[in-house]
Amino acid sequence: MIPMIPETINICGVPHTINLCEDVFDVDRHFGQIDYAKAEIKINRDMPITMQMQALIHEWVHGALVMIGRNDETQDEQLVQGLAMAINQTFCLKSEG
Repeated sequence: MIPMIPETINICGVPHTINLCEDVFDVDRHFGQIDYAKAEIKINRDMPITMQMQALIHEWVHGALVMIGRNDETQDEQLVQGLAMAINQTFCLKSEG
C-alpha cells in the first residue's frame, strides 16, 4: 500500500496544513519546511511519494519538538532525521510488508 500525503496533520493537538509545492527548496539540504506560526508544512512535490512521506514526518518531528518546548532540539538535524526515520519505518513501512 502506497502512503498518501494528507491535507492536514495533527501536531500535539494543532492541525497543520500540508502544501505540496514546486521545488522551492535547496534540494541538497531541504525537502520540506515547517512554518510554526502559520501551522503549515510545505513538501517538495517533485519527489517520489516515499520521500514526500519521509519529509512530512521529518517536519512533524520539528513541530512536535517545538510544541513540547524543546526548541533547542529542533536544530539537531541528526536527531530529527533519526526520529523521523524510526517513525516512518515503524508506521509507514509496516503497512507495506
